[in-house]
Parts: sequence; structure tokens; C-alpha cells
Amino acid sequence: MSGITKEKTRHDLDDDALGKYLSDYLPNLKLPVVSTKIGYGQSNPTYFVDDANNQRFILRKKPAGTIISPVAHQVDREYRVLKALGSVEGFPVPKVYCLCLDTEIIGTHFYVMEFVKGRIITDPDLKDLAPTERRQAWFSLVSTLAWLHSIDPDSIGLEGFGKKTSFYTRHCNTFSRIEAQQSKVKDISTGKELGRAHPSFDEIVHFIRKNVPSDRASIVHGDYKFDNVVLHPTEPRVIALLDWELSTIGHPLMDAVYVVGPFWNRSMTGGPARDDQGGAAYDPENLTKYGMPTMNELMDEYSKITGWDPRQDQWEVAKVFHLMRGGTISHGIQARTISGQASSEFSHVYFENTKRSLDAALRKVRELKEKEPTRSSL
Repeated sequence: MSGITKEKTRHDLDDDALGKYLSDYLPNLKLPVVSTKIGYGQSNPTYFVDDANNQRFILRKKPAGTIISPVAHQVDREYRVLKALGSVEGFPVPKVYCLCLDTEIIGTHFYVMEFVKGRIITDPDLKDLAPTERRQAWFSLVSTLAWLHSIDPDSIGLEGFGKKTSFYTRHCNTFSRIEAQQSKVKDISTGKELGRAHPSFDEIVHFIRKNVPSDRASIVHGDYKFDNVVLHPTEPRVIALLDWELSTIGHPLMDAVYVVGPFWNRSMTGGPARDDQGGAAYDPENLTKYGMPTMNELMDEYSKITGWDPRQDQWEVAKVFHLMRGGTISHGIQARTISGQASSEFSHVYFENTKRSLDAALRKVRELKEKEPTRSSL
């Protein structure tokens, strides 16, 4: 391991300083360590950290440079929720080892956690799984979410991790503010402002505000889908939940709508399926052929575990929120890209996603408005 060299990139960490720091928290660590940036992550950069004994750990850090939104990239929150959930016997989260708020080590805040060996499925159609495994994998994914939503946050030290009321109203306000901030970000090459995420963004947000679900609170993950969980190496079951950057105390309806996105949020014609969308495998007539459950079967299982049926509480409005939120997040990736701060060279993939998501949100808003009962003028 000590003889390994790597090509320098703009995401390199100071491995010498990192190794010395981690020696105080990982007693079996053997120096030197080598860090390697992982994949296509757009927000908090993630790294493998390997020591001279071939032990592997995962490091998540705040991105370098000026942060556009003050509520983004809070790795201390990720660390806190992982540490808290790690106290729940059997709950599938990686063990966390340390949180570093000293920017002198690698330049930004970071934390280090266990590397969980298993399978991460990035294809929404689950082609990497045998058809006989797909149904079980889906039920494991959804039942694990139901378990998360059934945990009392206060009982595991997450008091104050988020507010327990007015989730959708508050987040509409937050996303409106963030979208406005992002629209003013200037291209470092041309000086031109990014501009609004969508011409009808305000109409979309106003509709959600007028039709918010009733209050309910739980720990929410915020980005709950197959490519943010680790499946067992050989079995179709979840063994670790990853990427807690967007977690908070909030309305479980948000996660419930998100997790079954492939069943209702089909990819637009002519574009590749995103990781929260599905292909023909999710057409009702194809479910059995591809080994998929139905969306209602999954939500029935979720409801049985939690004692609450999300389909009975503004389910369609929650879909609009999901699309608005996704579009605003993609808009933020555009902002970080043009300002030179995106954490991946693949950020351009997200540019079209902003328009797609918000176009879909607007269509759904107008469909729902057409179904609203007309008020008498008398």
C-alpha cells in the first residue's frame, strides 16, 4: 500500500494530515492512508480511505469554496443522525468513527465511517438483480423505511434535529429562498446569472402551500432510493442506509412518495431514466414478468408497519412537492457548476433534470387544479 501513487486531481486530500488525524480515532489504522474520490456524487464529496493494511473506510466532507445555501452540506448533521441511529439495535447504518470540524486537516469539515461491503444498485429497473430477487429487495427497502419512520427521534438523542410541525409549508419557503439565491449565481466564465429554475416555479410552490398535508413527524432520510442503500452481497436485503445529507425531522409522506418514484415518476420520452424513475419494468402489465411488486403492495406493507397510510394524506400533492424539490436541487447543481464549485465532472447531466422535473410538477399542478370543484359565483 505504501508504494501506491495516484494521479493528482482537484479533489485530492492531504493524506498525510488525514492519516495523522485518524490515528487518534482508528487504533488499528496503519499509515500511510490513500484517499480516492468516489463516483458521481454532486453535493458532499465522498472518498474511500485505505490504510497500509488494506482496511477501508469512507470519508464524507463539506465541499470547498463558498457555499451558496447556508442549509446545505452540513456533514455534522449527517454524523449526528448516523450516530443516533447506530444506537438502535439492528438498524442498518454504518458505524461512524469521528467528526472533524478543524478545517486545517483537509480544508473542510468531514466525518469518517465504516465501509459496508455489499451491492449498491444504481439502475432503477434493478437489472443487476435476478428477477426472483427484485420483489424481496423492494420489500426490504420499503420495510426499512417504515422502521426508520417508526423510531421516536427524541428517544435516540435527536431532539431539535428538525421541527415537528408545518413541514411542507416551511420547506416551500426554504426552496423558494434557495431557488432565488441560486438564480443570482453568476457564471465564472461569462458573468451571466443562472436565472430562474422555471418560469412557473412560483405557481408550483403556491399550489403546494395551499394544499399541504396534515402534520405528522418522523426522522426522514430525504433521498431514500436504491442507490443510497447497500444490499447484502448475496441476499436481496438492505444492510446499510447511506447519504444522510438531507435528513431531518419531517413529514414521512415525503420519503414514502419518493421511495416508490419508479412506479409513478416515469422518465420523459427521449431521455434516460434517472435513479428515482423507472422504465418499462414498472408498467402494470410488466410487473410480474420483471419480478416487481405493485406500488400498493409496498404501501400496504409500509402502512402495516407504521400504522399510517400515506396514500390517504395528500399523496398527489406530495408528488408535486417531490418534483419541485428535485428540480430545485438540480438547479443548485447547475449553480455550483457555473460557479466552478460542483463536486463532479458529470454535473452537466443534471441541467436537463431541472427543466424535466419542474415541467412535470407544473403539469401535475394543472391536472389537479382541473379536478378541483368549481365554486359557485352565487
